[in-house]
Amino acid sequence: MRYRRQETFRYILPNPRFIPYRLIWEDKELHDGEAQLLNISAHGLKMRCDYLFPLSEGLKVQVKLDLVPLIQPLDLTGHVRHRGQMGSLYDYGIRLESDSDETQQLVTMIKAYARENQ
Repeated sequence: MRYRRQETFRYILPNPRFIPYRLIWEDKELHDGEAQLLNISAHGLKMRCDYLFPLSEGLKVQVKLDLVPLIQPLDLTGHVRHRGQMGSLYDYGIRLESDSDETQQLVTMIKAYARENQ
């Protein structure tokens, strides 16, 4: 599965952070855990973890982003668009499903995080 996320605004975290995630399939929780957030944009993110996700069209990935203490955390849902492997770890490209308000909040959070971590 080859997928290139073509976005002009993508922030690569200099020090990847751990974020909680939850896998949902047909309204049932399959797995929850933590993953390293590697990069993020307004419409997607890349994360790394040691759990092998089942690739299915109906699989949803819920993540909680709490990058900046003064900004309310965001709970976002997305779908796996890409999977890669590095040793015993797996990289996942997640395409986020967000409305315009959530997208704007996410961009604000990313910009604030980038300013704090220069």
